[in-house]
Amino acid sequence: MTQFKKSKLATAVLAASVCAPASAATWSAGDWEVSYTGTINLFANMINNDVAGGLDSFHMNEGLLPAFHTMKAVSPATNGLTGTAQISFAPDSSRAKTDDQAKNGNQIDMREVFFAVDGSFGTISIGTTLSLFQRQAILNDMTLFGVGAFSGTEGSGTTLGRIGYGYTYPEFNSRMTWKSPDMSGFGIEVGIFDPDENTAGSFETDTPQFQMEASYSTSFDGGSVMVWAGGLHQEMERTAGGEVTSVGFNLGAKVSAGGLSLVGSWFDGEAIGTIRTLDSFSGNAFTCSGANCTEADNDGYYIQAMYNMNGATNVGLSYGESNQDVDSAGNTLDSNELTTVGVYHDVNSWLKLVAEYNMQSGAQENDHLSLGGFIFW
Repeated sequence: MTQFKKSKLATAVLAASVCAPASAATWSAGDWEVSYTGTINLFANMINNDVAGGLDSFHMNEGLLPAFHTMKAVSPATNGLTGTAQISFAPDSSRAKTDDQAKNGNQIDMREVFFAVDGSFGTISIGTTLSLFQRQAILNDMTLFGVGAFSGTEGSGTTLGRIGYGYTYPEFNSRMTWKSPDMSGFGIEVGIFDPDENTAGSFETDTPQFQMEASYSTSFDGGSVMVWAGGLHQEMERTAGGEVTSVGFNLGAKVSAGGLSLVGSWFDGEAIGTIRTLDSFSGNAFTCSGANCTEADNDGYYIQAMYNMNGATNVGLSYGESNQDVDSAGNTLDSNELTTVGVYHDVNSWLKLVAEYNMQSGAQENDHLSLGGFIFW
């Protein structure tokens, strides 16, 4: 499978804006077109714990992606409007080692429940799907089809990829967005989102969270370029006094030429966490004392190089880190680094085999070799 098809499939799995793979099961329901797509993966992981006294582990675990089962319905064009409805649920293929028969290990996560209306004005989308802030960071991360970092080496659920090790998680969040029509390669999407809250105290969020993403894509002889920028803003008031303002910015670019593709992604902000908005590995992305709240500084980046050897095999190397400074003196609360070497081979249009070696430091200290694969339909 070419790099373009790989990128297209990744977007189809995580975001609703790209149509399903050509192999999707599609049928007609009256004037509507209905399709069913999905993917399942599992990895065998050999984990060497680098912490003194830490225990090594062998664990069967799904990667950054869970299994996906997606139903999509597209309306006929009517008076210049086309409607799309989509529901995606994501069961786990792995369990925690302490769960008998996976009774508490295999969970089902409703990732997407949304509808969209397309017209000459662009696209209005309402419901739950992948957020905008740092969306391109995760969609262009090669560990999307691998394992990346572990949050725990013997539990169930997905791994982290580079979440907390190069970007914060865009999350699947409830929102209302407007996306512009394509303007010679330039596009912008803006929206209001359900705000995040934190349980460390009594807070209220009476205004939406705001997110946006702008991007530009163009091609040249033998290659292509895509650049993007995004932002997030949210206010959370503490009933005992004080306010926490989360502000984030991200920039990124991808350049492809011949068989080589390069990706660079960077983010900065306050109280956006290392994992997700407000939350970090070591606790909160803010501190409150009395009526005063202080937002921590967050930043991170990753760089990635991939080479397509024969049209079906991609070899990649990437490095990324995420940091959080807990106070104005610059004391570091979180500092996480991940180096990944991976081979991603498409046996055919529906079977992918993956080998990754990850060197992880910070919240977890380990090296791990992961061997596994995906089936797509």
